Amino acid sequence: MAVTPTEMLELVMTGWFGYRLARSPRDRGLWVIVVALVLLLLGEAFMITALRALSDGAITPGVGKLIQNCALALGFYAVMLFFLLSASGTRYASGRAEERPRVPLRGWWDGAAAVAVCVVLSLSMATTPARLQAGAYPASGRLQEAALDRPEVVVFYAVALVYFTYSCSAAAVWAVRYGRESSSRVRFGLRLAAAGMVLFGLASAGRGLYVAAAGLGLAVPDTLATSATSLIELGAVLWISGLLAVGIAARWATLRVWLHHRRQYRALRPLWERMHRAFPEDALDHTRREPGQLWRDRFSAAQVHRAFWRRAIECRDGLSKLSPWLRDVGCDPEAGPSEQADAVRRALELRASGHTPSSSAPLLVAAPTTTAATVDTDVSQLVRLAQALDAHD
Repeated sequence: MAVTPTEMLELVMTGWFGYRLARSPRDRGLWVIVVALVLLLLGEAFMITALRALSDGAITPGVGKLIQNCALALGFYAVMLFFLLSASGTRYASGRAEERPRVPLRGWWDGAAAVAVCVVLSLSMATTPARLQAGAYPASGRLQEAALDRPEVVVFYAVALVYFTYSCSAAAVWAVRYGRESSSRVRFGLRLAAAGMVLFGLASAGRGLYVAAAGLGLAVPDTLATSATSLIELGAVLWISGLLAVGIAARWATLRVWLHHRRQYRALRPLWERMHRAFPEDALDHTRREPGQLWRDRFSAAQVHRAFWRRAIECRDGLSKLSPWLRDVGCDPEAGPSEQADAVRRALELRASGHTPSSSAPLLVAAPTTTAATVDTDVSQLVRLAQALDAHD
């Protein structure tokens, strides 16, 4: 059983999304796309060949062809549903019942159509004599070798191909609409995936014309079927490339946030060390980790983000508690980072000497410079103060 490079990429991509689902089992969007990828993978000829080999002949050629086409029909429906829900603004990752994905009426109708297609395919297969199934439904997938002179075989292929044409075209439309609301990097990947679905739809339409003409007894050039096969191969490359581009874009965005938080975590250290020594009771993490886990914390995204936010909050809490002594040393909230750093150093010395502050009124230092303050602008000012403290020493 030979596996082409494209099929190998499809296996790797399905495994990667499966791994992500195992890490985020409550993400319903991942559930939908993983189900779609598994079904589309099951629709590949090499998978049917493997299943037949594993079943030791229990899966006949006809049953294998039925599994393949039903898997493709349901897989294309799952892809269409994913983009339909995404374009409608569904919050997949939410675990609350009131925010679960609500499938629009169109999604239910499309699902019913996919099930109806599978029923028609099953009936068509059942009416084909078992002794003729191997010849009527060739494992190679070449329509030129199919028994298109039999009405049940024509119905089998025609119904499947009409649905493939519709579902792939609809999925491409919804993918483009979803891409308009996404970032430029994600938009590029979605457009590639949409282009792949368009080629799938065109190939299905071409194969459908071939089946219809052959069923009517008309002479049809073999180039129509072979050209459609070429479009399927190209469409598969674009589809996989698009999903990989979306995944890479998401990973790149995550990596950028990880690097940013790691840099700011380190930059806050001079300020955090002083606040932690002065107010150790404000530490947010009192747990002790095993030494073997420390190296993983350095590279774990979740641990880096948690450590960054803990350090930023502890710095802000420490400055808030230090504000009465900052008032006594004459700290100016409007002063630059170097002047405020000198005031923080003197306030810590005054507190360490046992001085009782004259006022308990809070004083905001390292305040954001804009009225539209965000968490990032607040932490940026804390970083500037920490850098000034480090430079002073």
